[in-house]
Amino acid sequence: MSWWAWLILGFVLAGAELMTDAAFYLVFAGAAAVCLGLLGLFGVTLPVWGQWIAFSVLALSSMVLFRRKCYDWLRGEVPEIRHAAVGAVVEVDDEIRPGARARVRLQGTEWNAVNVGSASIPRGAGAVVIEIDGVELRITAVSPDVAAR
Repeated sequence: MSWWAWLILGFVLAGAELMTDAAFYLVFAGAAAVCLGLLGLFGVTLPVWGQWIAFSVLALSSMVLFRRKCYDWLRGEVPEIRHAAVGAVVEVDDEIRPGARARVRLQGTEWNAVNVGSASIPRGAGAVVIEIDGVELRITAVSPDVAAR
């Protein structure tokens, strides 16, 4: 293939990556095609079978070696989404033994709650929300340092 055909193929593959959600695969095939086009432009000639072998080796090796690193770098770190109620203190109307379920009020709404701690939560005591699983709160007894606040 001529050098300009490799350049066109490279830019088409890179453009296809932008137009679709190809998960960052086509960009490496496009870069390999552009590299072959630039080699041809600067006078390096290979037989057609050699061009296709070089294209395959460049595309596959760069994909295997660099795809995950580039994908993670471009995507960046996604911050964990934390519900505002995690860490809030709720009041318990009835005693809740470890692993038992009960209803508690949080921010004006009644929730199902599970005591995930190792100690019972006495009636009228506070409990801290550890996590939210769907419509259920995971709570544990308030430690003395949280109760002092």
